[in-house]
Amino acid sequence: RFTTGETNTQSEKTMGYTVMAARLAVTNGTDNFSNAIGMGGGNAVQVDAVCFNLGGATSYTIEVQGSNDGANWSVVTANSGLVLGYSAPTKSTGVGFSMIRYRYSVSAGAGTIIIYAGCNISHQ
Repeated sequence: RFTTGETNTQSEKTMGYTVMAARLAVTNGTDNFSNAIGMGGGNAVQVDAVCFNLGGATSYTIEVQGSNDGANWSVVTANSGLVLGYSAPTKSTGVGFSMIRYRYSVSAGAGTIIIYAGCNISHQ
């Protein structure tokens, strides 16, 4: 299933690939969040990202957050030190939440980054 990160807070099956951000501008000192997507029975999350422009920043972070109610979010994993080009950090397994979202931030340097990010949900 290929989507564009629309909100999916129900238990609707969403295992597979979802685009979480496309040409998203993230400026140093601000946090950006994706829409929430349902885990659909999955328990593993694989982040992939492409940074097109660091714009003065030297690295960025994509934090995977999980929730069961859509209001209270906990950190599943923080993928920091991501740089220009393609990144596919280690898969997070044993995810026990019904939904996840991404938090994007510049982790080093000053400036604005432009990124594309996706999420592959699976059952491990």
